[in-house]
Amino acid sequence: MKFVFRPLMEKNLGLVMSWLKEPHVKEFWDDGDNWEEIYKQYILKISSDVVKQFVVYLDNEPVGFIQFYWAAKVGVGWWKDYPDDVIGIDLYIGDLNYIGNGFGTNMIKAFIKFLQSNYKFSKIITDPSPDNKRAIRCYEKAGFVNQGQIVTPDGDALLMEYELDDKAT
Repeated sequence: MKFVFRPLMEKNLGLVMSWLKEPHVKEFWDDGDNWEEIYKQYILKISSDVVKQFVVYLDNEPVGFIQFYWAAKVGVGWWKDYPDDVIGIDLYIGDLNYIGNGFGTNMIKAFIKFLQSNYKFSKIITDPSPDNKRAIRCYEKAGFVNQGQIVTPDGDALLMEYELDDKAT
């Protein structure tokens, strides 16, 4: 099982839009239904220094979306008390065939290795919905620790952290 993370490009936006319409994605990642707004939202981040977006491929098949961001630089009420070297991640598996079989956990582990090989940071954070039990379990199996419930600009979330000091690369 080999995961590859390719930077999101404009040509991928149709695929991302199709995933965003999938009920298993839309339940916890709702960017709306307006193509123009979604297009702008994603296209503006393609050249961002703060947010880096990727299409996730498994054995050359696109299976999902993942992004990381420099937490302290996101702004708008997000992560204002975090040091500059902390990153956050968000992801979803777009292809329903890859749900519930450990692919999410393996994808996260592979992404952590990818990040460690390409960026310098001290910690990774994520904030799944408290109702998203599948994602919470996936993050826990990948080594994230539940830090408790928080309120974000998107509403209630569960703060989870992955500490690099405890992990071998």
